[in-house]
Amino acid sequence: MTSSESPRAGGYRLDATQSPYLLQHAGNPVAWWPWCAEAFAQARVRDVPVFVSIGYATCHWCHVMERESFANDECAAAMNAAFVSIKVDREQRPDVDDAFMSACQIYTQAAEGRASGGWPLSAFLDPESGFPFFVGTYFPPEPAWGRPSFMQLLAGLSSAWQSRRPALVEQSKRIASAVVDGVAVDHPPKKVRWGCAERTATQLMRLFDEAHGGFGDAPKFPQPSYLALVRDAGADAGATIVHTTLTKMALGGVFDQVAGGFHRYSVDAAWQVPHFEKMLYDNALLAPLYAECAQQSGDAFLRQVCQRTLAFVDRELSLPHGGFYCALDADVNHREGAGHVWTPREVTETLSKAGVSSAQIEEFSCATGLNGDANFRDPHHGHEPPTWVLQMRSAQDALDPMICAALKALHERRARRTQPLRDEKVLLGWNGLMIEAFASAGGALNNAAWITRASDAAEWVFKNMQTSTGWQRCWYAGSASTSAALEDLAALGNSCITLARVTADNRWIERATALFRSARLEFFDEQRARWHDSVAGDTTLFVRPRSLHDGATPSGTTGIVRLMLALSGGADDASVRGDLARSVEAMGQSIAVQPLAMTAMVSLLNRVRVVVPSAFDESD
Repeated sequence: MTSSESPRAGGYRLDATQSPYLLQHAGNPVAWWPWCAEAFAQARVRDVPVFVSIGYATCHWCHVMERESFANDECAAAMNAAFVSIKVDREQRPDVDDAFMSACQIYTQAAEGRASGGWPLSAFLDPESGFPFFVGTYFPPEPAWGRPSFMQLLAGLSSAWQSRRPALVEQSKRIASAVVDGVAVDHPPKKVRWGCAERTATQLMRLFDEAHGGFGDAPKFPQPSYLALVRDAGADAGATIVHTTLTKMALGGVFDQVAGGFHRYSVDAAWQVPHFEKMLYDNALLAPLYAECAQQSGDAFLRQVCQRTLAFVDRELSLPHGGFYCALDADVNHREGAGHVWTPREVTETLSKAGVSSAQIEEFSCATGLNGDANFRDPHHGHEPPTWVLQMRSAQDALDPMICAALKALHERRARRTQPLRDEKVLLGWNGLMIEAFASAGGALNNAAWITRASDAAEWVFKNMQTSTGWQRCWYAGSASTSAALEDLAALGNSCITLARVTADNRWIERATALFRSARLEFFDEQRARWHDSVAGDTTLFVRPRSLHDGATPSGTTGIVRLMLALSGGADDASVRGDLARSVEAMGQSIAVQPLAMTAMVSLLNRVRVVVPSAFDESD
């Protein structure tokens, strides 16, 4: 395709993909390409830069930039004339996202004095090397917030490519070198200092928000890896912090009081108003924490939260008896939160029709904050009246049969609204996390149905996401694609370990062992004991990432260390223990320097030390 071809000339390229995010953009007048060598070759032939736009199907700001810029004929014409444009689903290609997100943080630190990132991610590349020379996130249609408009950015970079290309190429080399240092770090082996988990837990506990639970200020994320580390290494004080945080979160609007399940994060420090996306992985990582805390404390409220979270996933993010979809969108009809918010009038009408008395409606309003001021206004439609995100006054209110019945009536009413978009990709790693969540919670709370749900989902995954060419990361609309990443095989392997524990079926151990062997073959650097995140062979990506940082989900390396720990702890397998010891020592320097960025890994260290004490420095 050339720049002179008709609008949507590149749409057929995205039509052929298996990404709901890319399919959302197939109707744009932008001549999009998926990530592929052919796109770079086209840019070299035309002698223009490559523009890479990275996002995901339920990303609010991705939708905004599409409406404002990518669906705009004038903007698309400028893109088609001066660039070859590539659209990437970050969930489908986490390696591409990791590389350019690191580049964004490096570039913004140098240009603005602080590292920043987010989605949509916007990167402009030298077509010869694939190195980025400019990286940012969202750009508005008009100059705002100290940012140029996207059209101004396109014009400026196109002009610079023509007049100052050597400088841009040199800049791209510096950025790429810094990215390689960051996402393919290669420290010499270093033993881990004993007591690292306790010291890191103590650091986290100093960040604890005593008033609202959680760590730090707004925006506030659930951060389950922080909670797991504090629980495991923080002694009695840590247990109190975890119980407090889990309770406060579940009382706030970040927990969907009507339908169950957790939203992505809270825009405030008190968990009151969420960003309304609901991601599979958040709920997968939080549900077992609630189950374990409920088991240990006997807290009926935390048990209820776990039950409602898993019921939400089973109802709204599930193939029947199969795997799990990715996420639900924050928006409905371009309005953030429209699927979730309420007015007192709508609540009163709904509950009255359901037979709830006036006195009970008044009590419900007091319990859920409807008797107070509105707490939400869509930032993009500020002229519209504010609305209410429901919260819960206390755990006792949440357990009250009348309150529960009223919430059920509201849920039935809400189900008749236009529903948020559902990203119906099935991701292997995220499914591993959710399979483990059902299995672990089922074991902790003695729920056989959850264990059966986990087993069914695992069987579906083994049947549908393992092909003649190996494990695939994505399944969509009946077929699987995209080679699995390290995090995928590690998460599925760990779910098999948990299934073996709660079912006493050794077949799951056999499957976990086979997954480890596949991961070792595909991702392990034998010489340096490094685990790569992605398979080798993508010549269009300038670095093969090796991320050690635990973000919203554990890193692939953390996941594979956990799997090795499970496979080596109870078996006389010197080979796995040897890999475990070398892998931990290969991360020793990173753990020493940035333990708070590796909290899921750090939480494993005390157990690792029991199996491979040789990887630890016992000196004080």
